[in-house]
This record gives sequence, structure tokens and C-alpha cells, in this order.
Amino acid sequence: MNLSQELMAQGLAGALAFSRTSGFVVTSPFPGPYTGPTQRVGLALMLAWVASACAPAPTAAVGHLGLHLFGHAASELAIGLLLGAAFRFVLAAADVLAQSVSLATALSSPSVFNPTVQSQEAPLALAISLLGVMVAFSVGAHRVAILWLLESFRALPVGAPVAFDASAGVFVDLAAEAVLVGVKQALPVVAVALVTQVTLALIARAAPALQLFNVGIGIIVAAGAAVLMASLRDIIAGLAQHFFTLSLRIEQLLGALAS
Repeated sequence: MNLSQELMAQGLAGALAFSRTSGFVVTSPFPGPYTGPTQRVGLALMLAWVASACAPAPTAAVGHLGLHLFGHAASELAIGLLLGAAFRFVLAAADVLAQSVSLATALSSPSVFNPTVQSQEAPLALAISLLGVMVAFSVGAHRVAILWLLESFRALPVGAPVAFDASAGVFVDLAAEAVLVGVKQALPVVAVALVTQVTLALIARAAPALQLFNVGIGIIVAAGAAVLMASLRDIIAGLAQHFFTLSLRIEQLLGALAS
């Protein structure tokens, strides 16, 4: 192989590696929605450069131009999207926790406009979601995800066949575990809020003249906030323990894709 063919093969392999890293950056919660497009493209290019330098040689079919490259590019992009989605599914436990606590404490009605994502969000839910992101970063979940992205170039070399249908079961498990962990961590707040609402309903039923509706919302919010602050340490510990499973889940995903 002459120099021009070698450079062509390396260039095509780098472009396909960029397709995979771009897919990861698009769906991954890191660097997050608050990062501009320039920083996202720069991160994808840097990861593709590192992967091209450390990964094994691509398959022979990648070394020359042709229509088959469109299929390889789509396959690499899909791999990156799945890896980033797995990271997002693990962090979704914090979003389930945030929405459950916000609904239980009757603080889901007030909302603020988030100009970055162009949507209305409840302040308490947004605060708990950001707390979950801080916990994930504190335990190094973003570093684990990036390391597994680079490792994916060894498990699934550029141009290798991929069994995408085998990843469905992994994502079903990821979704179920995220819901289970989020609801489990929110259970103390939900239980106390439910007991408070039932108690207020019984008092209002026994003594309608008291007009508890005017102060009932305040009591529910105060009770929920007190339980949330009291159990915050356990909630953080539970989320951190869940985020530690990210490595195992991505390993299962890569094993399914390579099967």
C-alpha cells in the first residue's frame, strides 16, 4: 500500500470515528445542554483523534471510497447514539426522583422558563435534577462513560458488523432500573406527603368549618421539604450507588452489540 492509500484509509477511519463520537456527544448528558455547539464539536473531534490513535486498525472495507461508507457512517453514528443514551438512561433516575418529589410536595405547578432548553420546568424538579448531575460528576460517571466510548473502538472496531437488535433488552433494563431507583429514593417524601394529605382530608371532613384548604398546601410543602432535607444524605448515597453501575451497563451494551 502506497502513502496516498494509507493516508486515505487513516482519513476515512478518522471520519468514521468522528461519527461515533458525535453520536455520543449528541445523546450523552455530558457535556450537557448548556454547552454550545462549538464546544460539542471540539469534544467530538478530540475524542475521535484519541480513538484513532489508540484503537486497532479498521476493517479492510473502510480503506477505500465507495457507497458502503454511508452504511458504515450510519452504523458508527448509531453506536455513539446508543452509548450516549445508555449514559442518559442511568442519569434518568435523578429526573424520576425530581418529578416524583415535585409532584408529592405540590410544587410542580410553579414553573420557570429555561432559555437553554426552551421549556418550562418546576424549580424544585430542576434543582433536584441538577443535584443528580452533580452527584454523577462527583463519582466520575462522565469519565467512566468517556473511557467506555474509547474502549468501544477495541470491542467494536470501525467497520465491524454490529447487532443493534440485541441492545433492546439492555435499554429495557436501564429504563426499569432508572424508574425503580428514582421512585425508591423519593418514597420517604411521597409517603409523608400522602399521610399529610390524608390527615388533612380527614380533619376537613370532620370539621368543615375550619377551611383547611387555605393552609393545607403550606403544610404539605413544609412537611415534604422537611423530609427531603432530612433524607438528603441517603438520597445522595442512593443515587451515587446507582451511578456506579454505569460501567457494568455499558459493558453489557457493548457485549450485546458485539454478539
